Amino acid sequence: MSDQRAMTRDLLELRHTFRDLSAVEGWADSLGTEGRRRPYAVSESLEGPEFSVLTETVNGMHRVVAIIAQPKGKDVPPEPASEADAAVLRSLVRSLLDLAGHEDGRARTQVVLTAFGPRVAGCRLGG
Repeated sequence: MSDQRAMTRDLLELRHTFRDLSAVEGWADSLGTEGRRRPYAVSESLEGPEFSVLTETVNGMHRVVAIIAQPKGKDVPPEPASEADAAVLRSLVRSLLDLAGHEDGRARTQVVLTAFGPRVAGCRLGG
Protein backbone atom coordinates (compact mmCIF):
# COMPACT_ATOMS: atom_id res chain seq x y z
CA MET A 1 0.00 0.00 0.00
CA SER A 2 1.39 3.39 -0.93
CA ASP A 3 2.19 5.98 1.73
CA GLN A 4 -0.51 8.29 0.31
CA ARG A 5 -3.22 5.60 0.50
CA ALA A 6 -2.13 4.67 4.03
CA MET A 7 -2.27 8.35 5.07
CA THR A 8 -5.74 8.74 3.52
CA ARG A 9 -6.95 5.63 5.36
CA ASP A 10 -5.48 6.95 8.63
CA LEU A 11 -7.22 10.31 8.15
CA LEU A 12 -10.58 8.64 7.47
CA GLU A 13 -10.16 6.45 10.55
CA LEU A 14 -9.25 9.52 12.61
CA ARG A 15 -12.39 11.34 11.43
CA HIS A 16 -14.53 8.34 12.44
CA THR A 17 -12.70 8.19 15.76
CA PHE A 18 -13.54 11.84 16.50
CA ARG A 19 -17.22 11.01 15.99
CA ASP A 20 -16.93 7.93 18.22
CA LEU A 21 -15.01 9.85 20.88
CA SER A 22 -17.66 12.59 20.87
CA ALA A 23 -20.40 9.99 21.34
CA VAL A 24 -18.51 8.41 24.26
CA GLU A 25 -17.89 11.84 25.83
CA GLY A 26 -21.59 12.63 25.49
CA TRP A 27 -22.59 9.40 27.17
CA ALA A 28 -20.04 9.93 29.96
CA ASP A 29 -21.15 13.53 30.49
CA SER A 30 -24.80 12.49 30.81
CA LEU A 31 -24.00 10.08 33.66
CA GLY A 32 -24.73 11.63 37.02
CA THR A 33 -26.41 14.66 35.48
CA GLU A 34 -29.87 13.09 35.31
CA GLY A 35 -29.76 13.08 31.53
CA ARG A 36 -29.03 16.80 31.20
CA ARG A 37 -26.35 17.08 28.58
CA ARG A 38 -23.35 19.32 28.96
CA PRO A 39 -21.43 20.59 25.95
CA TYR A 40 -18.82 18.15 24.71
CA ALA A 41 -18.76 18.27 20.92
CA VAL A 42 -15.90 19.79 18.98
CA SER A 43 -18.32 22.42 17.65
CA GLU A 44 -18.56 24.01 21.11
CA SER A 45 -16.57 27.11 21.94
CA LEU A 46 -13.34 25.79 23.39
CA GLU A 47 -12.27 28.18 26.12
CA GLY A 48 -9.20 27.42 28.19
CA PRO A 49 -5.49 26.79 27.86
CA GLU A 50 -4.58 25.08 24.60
CA PHE A 51 -1.73 22.63 24.09
CA SER A 52 -0.10 20.85 21.17
CA VAL A 53 0.80 17.30 22.10
CA LEU A 54 3.47 15.86 19.82
CA THR A 55 3.76 12.08 19.62
CA GLU A 56 5.74 9.42 17.81
CA THR A 57 4.22 5.99 17.35
CA VAL A 58 6.07 2.77 16.58
CA ASN A 59 4.20 -0.53 16.31
CA GLY A 60 1.15 0.99 18.01
CA MET A 61 3.11 2.29 21.02
CA HIS A 62 2.62 6.05 21.42
CA ARG A 63 5.38 8.14 22.99
CA VAL A 64 4.64 11.74 23.92
CA VAL A 65 7.60 13.76 22.67
CA ALA A 66 6.48 17.22 23.81
CA ILE A 67 3.59 19.18 25.23
CA ILE A 68 3.66 22.77 24.02
CA ALA A 69 1.42 25.56 25.31
CA GLN A 70 -0.26 27.57 22.56
CA PRO A 71 -0.21 31.23 23.56
CA LYS A 72 -3.54 33.07 23.52
CA GLY A 73 -2.27 36.05 25.50
CA LYS A 74 0.88 37.27 27.11
CA ASP A 75 0.45 35.40 30.42
CA VAL A 76 0.54 31.83 29.09
CA PRO A 77 2.83 29.34 30.81
CA PRO A 78 5.20 27.35 28.55
CA GLU A 79 3.90 24.04 29.95
CA PRO A 80 0.85 22.53 31.67
CA ALA A 81 0.10 24.03 35.09
CA SER A 82 0.51 20.70 36.89
CA GLU A 83 1.70 17.15 36.40
CA ALA A 84 -1.97 16.10 36.66
CA ASP A 85 -2.81 18.28 33.63
CA ALA A 86 0.13 16.82 31.72
CA ALA A 87 -1.02 13.28 32.61
CA VAL A 88 -4.54 14.06 31.34
CA LEU A 89 -3.13 15.39 28.07
CA ARG A 90 -0.91 12.34 27.57
CA SER A 91 -3.71 9.91 28.39
CA LEU A 92 -6.30 11.60 26.16
CA VAL A 93 -3.97 11.75 23.16
CA ARG A 94 -2.81 8.15 23.53
CA SER A 95 -6.45 7.03 23.78
CA LEU A 96 -7.37 9.01 20.67
CA LEU A 97 -4.50 7.50 18.69
CA ASP A 98 -5.45 4.00 19.90
CA LEU A 99 -9.07 4.55 18.84
CA ALA A 100 -7.89 5.80 15.45
CA GLY A 101 -5.78 2.68 14.97
CA HIS A 102 -2.67 4.81 14.43
CA GLU A 103 0.22 2.33 14.27
CA ASP A 104 3.29 4.23 13.07
CA GLY A 105 4.42 7.81 12.58
CA ARG A 106 4.14 11.22 14.14
CA ALA A 107 1.04 13.09 15.23
CA ARG A 108 0.23 16.57 16.50
CA THR A 109 -2.94 16.82 18.59
CA GLN A 110 -4.46 20.10 19.76
CA VAL A 111 -6.15 19.81 23.16
CA VAL A 112 -7.96 22.52 25.13
CA LEU A 113 -8.37 22.18 28.90
CA THR A 114 -11.92 23.54 29.24
CA ALA A 115 -14.02 24.00 32.38
CA PHE A 116 -15.86 20.80 31.31
CA GLY A 117 -12.65 18.79 30.92
CA PRO A 118 -10.13 18.30 28.12
CA ARG A 119 -11.38 18.57 24.54
CA VAL A 120 -9.59 17.53 21.35
CA ALA A 121 -9.63 20.48 18.98
CA GLY A 122 -7.82 18.70 16.16
CA CYS A 123 -5.24 16.11 15.22
CA ARG A 124 -2.83 15.85 12.31
CA LEU A 125 -1.04 12.61 11.51
CA GLY A 126 2.40 12.65 9.91
CA GLY A 127 4.88 15.48 9.45
